[in-house]
Amino acid sequence: MVLPEFVKELIWTFYPPRYKELSELHLHRSLGFMSKILFLVFILTGILFLPKVFMLRGTIESELSKFDVFSVSGNVSQSDRVNVPRSNPWVVVDLNKDLNLSKELFVIDKDDIQYRFFGIKRIPREQVRELSNNRAAASRFLAIMLLLMLPGVALLLYLRAWLKYFLMVLVFGTFFFIVLDLTKYRLRWKQMLNVAAHAVAPIILIETISAFATTAYLVPLKLRFVGLSFYAVTLVLFAIVMVVAVVGCQVVEHKKKR
Repeated sequence: MVLPEFVKELIWTFYPPRYKELSELHLHRSLGFMSKILFLVFILTGILFLPKVFMLRGTIESELSKFDVFSVSGNVSQSDRVNVPRSNPWVVVDLNKDLNLSKELFVIDKDDIQYRFFGIKRIPREQVRELSNNRAAASRFLAIMLLLMLPGVALLLYLRAWLKYFLMVLVFGTFFFIVLDLTKYRLRWKQMLNVAAHAVAPIILIETISAFATTAYLVPLKLRFVGLSFYAVTLVLFAIVMVVAVVGCQVVEHKKKR
C-alpha cells in the first residue's frame, strides 16, 4: 500500500531520523504542509464546536432574558435606495418602500428584514427593535446572522493562526540556524526553516484543539501576535521537538559518513 505524500510527511514529523530528508524539501512545500495541517485541525476543531453551534439560538434567547428592557430606537431618514455592491447587490436597504427579496441575500425595507437562509425568511423590524419583548424571534434572527458570519470569521481566524505559526517557524528556524552555525553541526537556513515548518505540526494540533476547552494549562504569555496568544508550554515543547529533529538530522548525516 502506497501512502499519500501528505500522510507520509505527517508520519515523518514524529520520526526524528526522517527530518534530514524533510530538511531537503523545497521551502514552499514545507509551508504548504504546515498550511494543510492547520486547515485539517481547524476542520476537526469546527466539528467539536458543532454542538455549541446547534445550541446557539437557545443560548442567545437565554442571554436576552437577562435584559428587563432592550429597545433599539433611532431617527433614520433615507433619500435613496442603498445597494451593496451597486451592481447585482447582495444587500439592499430602502426604508421608504416595501420590497421583496429576489436575488439578494439581505433586504431591509419599510417594515421588514428579509434574508436568505435555506429559503427566504422574514422578520418584522419592530421585533428586532424590541428585543426584550420578542426574544424568540430575535434570537432566531441573531443566530442565523451569526451563522452567516461564521465562514468569514473562520477564514479570518485561519489567516491569523497561519501568520502566528509562520512567525514561530521563522523565529525558531533562524534561532537554531544561528546556534548550529557556531558548531560543527551546521545546517543551511533553508533546512532549518523546513525542519521548523514540520516540527510545528504537534504544536498546531495541541493549541488549536485546546481552544475548544481551555488553554489555561498551556500557560498563556502576555506576548501576543495578530491578537493570538503565545503559550509557555508549547513554546518549550516546540524547542524540544526542534532539538530532537536536529539530532535526528545529525544521526543520519553521521551514518552517511561512516
